[in-house]
Amino acid sequence: MYELLSRTLLKINPQYARAMACHATHLASKFVHNRPPESLRRKVMGLEFPGPIGMAAGFDKHGELYPALSEIGFGFVEIGSVVPQPEHQRSRGLEVVAANLMRYSHPHPIPLGVSLSMNRKTPFAQMFQDYLIGMRGLWKYADYFVINLGVRAGPDLHLQENRAALYKVLTNVKDEQRRLNSEHGAYRPLVVKIDQHRGDTNALLCCVRDYCFDGLILGGDKHQGGNQGESNRTLTGLANAVRILSADTAVISVGGICTPQDVANHLSAGAALIQIYSGLVASGPMLPRRINMHLSNTSID
Repeated sequence: MYELLSRTLLKINPQYARAMACHATHLASKFVHNRPPESLRRKVMGLEFPGPIGMAAGFDKHGELYPALSEIGFGFVEIGSVVPQPEHQRSRGLEVVAANLMRYSHPHPIPLGVSLSMNRKTPFAQMFQDYLIGMRGLWKYADYFVINLGVRAGPDLHLQENRAALYKVLTNVKDEQRRLNSEHGAYRPLVVKIDQHRGDTNALLCCVRDYCFDGLILGGDKHQGGNQGESNRTLTGLANAVRILSADTAVISVGGICTPQDVANHLSAGAALIQIYSGLVASGPMLPRRINMHLSNTSID
């Protein structure tokens, strides 16, 4: 019944389907408490993950669903993307997110990541400041941060013509990470998110490696039930990223991952962690449990 309703709503308006998934997740968390099997636990970027399946940014934009998501089988949750100032139909802004996150006790039951982005009105030359504002405002509440280069709200940092701006962003966020770590005595891993279908992916991967970021989120096919050719290209790109990056840089795969076997395939290709979004919207809040059960009975090469 859920999947039939979801397919119908996706045809009408994807936001209706997302809203239904949010309500279903909140409701499911009241009645089920699905924890990943102990065999799926792993340590990545210095953090303990109860399982490899995480909720991608975009589903829980403001950190309101984190408690519910932690109950239905996820091993981590990423909220956002968060921007400093509120924007209509995009974000309620940093202050609202901080107010939500400060309610949750530490340590978190599962790692809580925050995806950071920029406001549309921020001048191009100052866009790095928006990422720094997010880090400063949420350092106490997040377990890791994501520098989202894939947002379409401003200049595309994937492109060669914006490479100087990209370097400015990467340099400043790494400097801020060191400063905040020293100030608070608490290390927060920094992850860069890129879309492997935009720009010169290999050049971007080399930036992540050379700037010594803790992790990479590699976006692939964004479409529910993508064709086999697209899935194969995404897996090939994932394996290429693992080859280029150092062994100390965790690779997190996201995009077009909708079934338990999709997850197994991405882990076999070298991903340390997996994020889902469209799969949950389409299949409902029991999907993380099904994935965990499949992985616990599957040998990952």
